[in-house]
Amino acid sequence: MFPLFRILVFILKGLPLSVTNPFFWTVLLIIWLQYRKAADLEERMFGVVKISPGQKVLYAVLFGTLGGIAGSLVIVFLGISITEAGLIYVWPLAIMLMLIHPHLMCFSYAGGIVSLFSLIFGYPRVDVAGLMALVAVLHMVESLLIYTAGHLNSAPVFIQDKRYGIVGGFSLQEFWPVPIMLLAVVLGQAPTQDIINMPDWWPVIKPPPGILGRQDAVYLMIPVVAALGYGDVALTRTPRARSRASALNLLFFSVTLLLLSITASRIHAFKFVAALFAPAAHEALIILGRKNEREKQPLFAPSARGIRVLDVVKGSPAEKMGIEPGDIILSINGRQIEDVEDIRQIKAAFPTYVWVDVLKTDGSFKTLEVSAYPEGMSTLGVLLVPKSQDVPFVVMEEKGMLERLRKLFRKRTG
Repeated sequence: MFPLFRILVFILKGLPLSVTNPFFWTVLLIIWLQYRKAADLEERMFGVVKISPGQKVLYAVLFGTLGGIAGSLVIVFLGISITEAGLIYVWPLAIMLMLIHPHLMCFSYAGGIVSLFSLIFGYPRVDVAGLMALVAVLHMVESLLIYTAGHLNSAPVFIQDKRYGIVGGFSLQEFWPVPIMLLAVVLGQAPTQDIINMPDWWPVIKPPPGILGRQDAVYLMIPVVAALGYGDVALTRTPRARSRASALNLLFFSVTLLLLSITASRIHAFKFVAALFAPAAHEALIILGRKNEREKQPLFAPSARGIRVLDVVKGSPAEKMGIEPGDIILSINGRQIEDVEDIRQIKAAFPTYVWVDVLKTDGSFKTLEVSAYPEGMSTLGVLLVPKSQDVPFVVMEEKGMLERLRKLFRKRTG
């Protein structure tokens, strides 16, 4: 029987040690800077920041820790060892790939390339099955985090669409510091305390031949910090629906890669399959996801009648009365609404009572109301999709550092 409770106790004891790792605080700083940058953009475009960078960092630490516990349990259950995983080669390669394009900073690409070099040329010496299994588990944790928290910090943006002009959307940018327990194998005298005897069927991921069958092999838990991130744009669906669809696709990819890795630890030929599948399938997920978003009609395109709501400020009168993203405001206090200026003129009168006729996303009409006695209402608290094309927008494609340096060089020499 698998000693789940004792393993969990070991994990909970070891994870706090990750906080003493300088890399943990480096990751936190990077996350805060990313959220600060997003908040500045949000304030410039809409005059309001929905969630402060500090709050976002707290959410990231909370969800990242929960994801680390779940990932550690899976790693220990499978017996995935990093002893010959080749992480010393994977990390630098992932950073180099990031210079080409940000989305390439991923273990799927770097791990797949390192594994293929090891299989074809014999260098570096890497436990391909163990490395691919670790990649699968990290992506599995990432999928769980995206499903539960991928939409929480979504930021409204305007995007240039070739067919519909300027449309509204949501930038989904999430980062998580994930403290996680990895396994390392040592050979020799076993320690006399804190030993857990594992079942005969363990480990599921068979170690390399030099370790397999050794009676003096001992697995040690080592606390480390991983950094996981999620970047996407929701145009045709709500942020929650978009992130959850992406999470389910990533989970399917992770489970498939994990099964290939388990098989690869027993059948050599499947090491090639797993090493090729990781980068190819991951890239296919990204391409298909972007293609799907571009081909469907945007959810937040300008409306021919009334004006469409892109987002609602938390705690605002609009949220209290039940206005939701995607709704179309048709009239306020009986006055027909066609642009932002119409709403601005109504707010200037500081009305103490407001009723709004809206067309909901399901096609139904509703009249919503809210009162603000005696001071009156100075703001409705909605972010609107403008009908004018003369507005700031964010492009979907993010260029790599090499491409940006190339353009900067050409600009200066030109």
